[in-house]
Amino acid sequence: MKAYEELLNEKQFSKKDIENWAIIMHPKSEWYNITAEELAQVFEEWSNFTALEKPITDEFGNEFRNSEWYYMAQRTDNLEIKKLIAFLSIGYGLAKKASQLYPLEQDEIKRIEYMRKAIKHKFDNNPKLKEKLMNTWDKVIIEYTYREDTFFGIDQKTLRWRNILWKLLMEYRNENK
Repeated sequence: MKAYEELLNEKQFSKKDIENWAIIMHPKSEWYNITAEELAQVFEEWSNFTALEKPITDEFGNEFRNSEWYYMAQRTDNLEIKKLIAFLSIGYGLAKKASQLYPLEQDEIKRIEYMRKAIKHKFDNNPKLKEKLMNTWDKVIIEYTYREDTFFGIDQKTLRWRNILWKLLMEYRNENK
């Protein structure tokens, strides 16, 4: 559990703190109270919701059009639900709605491991994205979210976060230098 303590630690920052960080924004950036132009370096293509050039294929042959839906499918052992989430991943938001109909794993440690796996598949299979990530060098990366998601991102209203996605992306970047 000690290895996960830093990942699960919540912090709060000011807007000044994040000015020079690499920012991940959802592709529907109109949902934000701030525009991409107001931030230093924005990578919408890193969002878990952005369609991938090469889909992620799981061990059952299901193809996922983005890493968010692959991540969600990992949170269930039910093969039919995995298949449904993969099928619905072709349309924006459909897999998210479908996954809400079924119970998904909520254990935070397991969710971290599922996201770690999603990041590995996403960047290993999409060299252009990986190159952009590697070119951030040692820059801090955050997911600036319009939702109150302090688990994987940073809430743009409160600037509170655990920002586990950032920590996992930087971990991946450091392991692949």
